[in-house]
Amino acid sequence: MSKLSPFDYIKSINEKSGNMMAMSPDAEKDYIPFMINRGLSFSPDTILYANEMNCMPMSDKRMQYDYLYHSIRKRKRFDKWIKPEESDETAIEAIMLVYMVGRKRAMEYLRLLPKEKLESIMKSKGGSNAK
Repeated sequence: MSKLSPFDYIKSINEKSGNMMAMSPDAEKDYIPFMINRGLSFSPDTILYANEMNCMPMSDKRMQYDYLYHSIRKRKRFDKWIKPEESDETAIEAIMLVYMVGRKRAMEYLRLLPKEKLESIMKSKGGSNAK
């Protein structure tokens, strides 16, 4: 069987489409608790279950999956994953060029800079998506 993605596990937990751990002997190896818990944390009715598993990171992968599979009610959940905004990326790149800093430091600058200063940086570097 091919490698299972975290989305396969999340779908299995949410829709009860079959116990993935029982279907394949290699399923436990492909299970990534952090990604599964993160995916479940975007839904208001599964966030507490995901947090409970985050509190017990050293427990067995099969036990974590079984807990989530048997605790969460069957329902189709279509939650959006949070992604950075495009305008933030262009602003970060402009800050990196102007202040000659790395990405992490530029993200800190982005939060601290006033809007007027950020707009002037974006205009001077040719950024069209000024905030």
